[in-house]
Amino acid sequence: MPNSHSSASEVPLAALRAFVAAGRHKNFTRAAAALGVTQGVVSRHVAALERLGSVRLFERRGAHALLTPAGAQLYDAVHEAFAAIEIASRQLAQRRERSDRLAVRTSMPTLALTVLMPSLPAFTEKHGVQVDLVTSLVPVEPQDEFDVLVTRDLELSGAESWDLAAEKLVCVASPAQAKTWAERAAHRWPMLSARSRPEILATWARANDIPPEKLDIKAVDEHLYLSIARAIGGAGILVVPHLLVLEHLANRTLVRLPKEPVRSGARYTAFVNPRTSNMQAATTLCRWLKTLFAQRTQLPA
Repeated sequence: MPNSHSSASEVPLAALRAFVAAGRHKNFTRAAAALGVTQGVVSRHVAALERLGSVRLFERRGAHALLTPAGAQLYDAVHEAFAAIEIASRQLAQRRERSDRLAVRTSMPTLALTVLMPSLPAFTEKHGVQVDLVTSLVPVEPQDEFDVLVTRDLELSGAESWDLAAEKLVCVASPAQAKTWAERAAHRWPMLSARSRPEILATWARANDIPPEKLDIKAVDEHLYLSIARAIGGAGILVVPHLLVLEHLANRTLVRLPKEPVRSGARYTAFVNPRTSNMQAATTLCRWLKTLFAQRTQLPA
C-alpha cells in the first residue's frame, strides 16, 4: 500500500547536498565543479528546495550566490551533518584501499599523546604508511577493526606479539616543588594520582616502604596526561612511568625527586591483528615500535 505521506514533503538529500556546496562556495559554478555535475543541476536542486519551502535561499549578485536569512538558517542546520557524511565516506574508501594505511589501537591514552603521536610521522615519512590512532580501554572483540594493538593491560589471543619495554616508575615534580619537598619525608609529600592508573602510586609506595594509606593525595585526575600537566603547574608530586615524561625531564619542566626508579611489573606490548589485510606493514610498524621504545628506555632514568 502506498505511503500515506506525500512524497512532495520529503527533502531530497541530493538537493540538500547541492545547496550545502553552493552555500560553502558562494558560487553555483564552483559548487557544481566540486560535486562533479553541471551548474544547471545545482540550480535545479536549489530551485526544488525553494519550491518546497516557498522561500528564496540565495540572492544572486553577479557571480556570487549569497545566502538569504532563510538560506543561512537552513545552511547552519545541515552543513555540519553533510561534512560528517563526507568524512565518513572518505574513511570508508580508505579502509577499502589501505595498503598504505594502518589502524593502530591502544589502551593507553597518555602514551598515545606523549609517545606515539609525536613519533608516528617519522614512521610515515620513512615507510610511506599513514597511521590512524584510536584509543579504547575496553577489551578487544573479534569483530573490532584495527591492524596493530599497543597495550599494557590487554591481550590479543592468537596474535603475533612484540615485547616493547618494561615499565619503570619515577617520582617527578616541577623544579619549585622538588626544591621544596626533596629533603622532607616522602610520606608527607603532596601526591597526585590518576584514576586510570591507581595502582602505580601504591606500587611505588610499597617499594619505598611507605604504607599506601599514609600518602597525602592532593588531587586525582582521570588520566595521567592530566596529572602530568598538573605536576608541571606545581600542584604536587607525581609517580609516573618514566617513558611518559622524558621530554619534560629533558627540558626541565619536570625534575626527578631523589628516589630510585621502581619497576611496576607491567610491560608494553604490540600485537599484530591476525585479521589485518596489511600484515607486512603491520609487522614493519611493530618492528619500528620496538626500536623506538628501546631508544627511549635506554635514556637515563
